Amino acid sequence: MKLIELCCQNCGASLQPEDISLQLFVARCPHCAAVFAITDPARGASSARERLSVRERVPMPPRVEVLDLGNSLEIRRSWFTPVLFFLVFFCIFWNGFMIVWHVMAISMGAWFMSVFGLLHTAVGIGLAYGTFAGFVNRTVIRVGQGMLEVRHGPLPWLGNKTLPAHEVQQLYCQEHVHRNKNGTSVTYSVELIRNSGRETLVKGLSECDQALFIEQELERFLKIEDQPVRGELER
Repeated sequence: MKLIELCCQNCGASLQPEDISLQLFVARCPHCAAVFAITDPARGASSARERLSVRERVPMPPRVEVLDLGNSLEIRRSWFTPVLFFLVFFCIFWNGFMIVWHVMAISMGAWFMSVFGLLHTAVGIGLAYGTFAGFVNRTVIRVGQGMLEVRHGPLPWLGNKTLPAHEVQQLYCQEHVHRNKNGTSVTYSVELIRNSGRETLVKGLSECDQALFIEQELERFLKIEDQPVRGELER
């Protein structure tokens, strides 16, 4: 069997076996840190396609809108979920209790009790802010003019980012299970592989269809061939 040397598609450096992941069909150059998809050189790109199971198209889920103008793509996702109504009552109870706590502590001159409650007060304020953001905020993912942007608003929120669209090598989704004393919750994220490594594009999605739909539409617009990634969420 003929042996073929694999080289980096970016800088041309030779790759060693430890630089190649046959499970993920990707390679990482130890010299320039470029990450790129690999295929079977004897059979070409069709070899990678044959390893993929047929993935059905994901229909547009509720609270998601798409604006495709041909030269740009915009995906808008509302943060609203029915569970926010429960959180409103919980925030009122929690913060109301903390107000009473501080008033009683200060009126009795027990300042140390008021200081002790500051941590719980901060938790209540943060929860109230997040609940209000859930009613008014939305995530906008925009691709255009060679850039991929993610913006959350109108209330300020972490996770805004901008990166060159041509650096995106692959997109995939992951499921995140959170276990605590109050039970188990599940969220979903859209991840990407770029030249500098892996990173999260959007996280905290409450429905798997939203994550899969975002992955599907971005791959379609960016003309990225869907490749399997270990640990990804299956359709």
